[in-house]
Amino acid sequence: MTPEERKVLVESKIDVLIQEFNSHPDKFLTEEDLRSYLYHLLLTDFNELEDTEDNSKSISLHCEVRWYGEDQDLTLRSDIVIFDVSKLITQKSTRLPSKGYGFNNPHIIIELKLRRVRGDSSNKYQALLIADRERLSKIKRKVSESGANIYTYLIGFDKKANINFQVENNEFQKEFYIFNRFEEGQNGTPN
Repeated sequence: MTPEERKVLVESKIDVLIQEFNSHPDKFLTEEDLRSYLYHLLLTDFNELEDTEDNSKSISLHCEVRWYGEDQDLTLRSDIVIFDVSKLITQKSTRLPSKGYGFNNPHIIIELKLRRVRGDSSNKYQALLIADRERLSKIKRKVSESGANIYTYLIGFDKKANINFQVENNEFQKEFYIFNRFEEGQNGTPN
């Protein structure tokens, strides 16, 4: 699969998740519900077992991936990652961090954020989105040093209020802010 085909496929699955959230927001009570649903959608296309660098087998789609970097100092987590399985190391090795796997060549990184009706204030939610964006930027910078082309996605789902979050420096392939509910007397439509 080419990088462009992979990007288009992932974005089509993100669109399905967004449509489902807009149609039935209470189907998703937690961020984990959103992550699980998107993983389910992606698994259809990213479930092929492939050979790893150390002759094991795995798939390219994973959740809750920890990033250590070449010097193992980057201890950040990503919600969903699609990477090149041929560079994955899973067998016991002194090069591996404590989680027992290592790779440094992601194709796609996806972060999801959900604010519930009684969730964080708009300022706090916006700060969380900015923190996720900064984390994605840090991972992308660190991993891109190897010349990899990485697509990153930040998707904020909001059940409380439209915060009209402005993207000042969008270095992501796509960044979404999905708003579903409007308070009485509030004008506007979902993004």
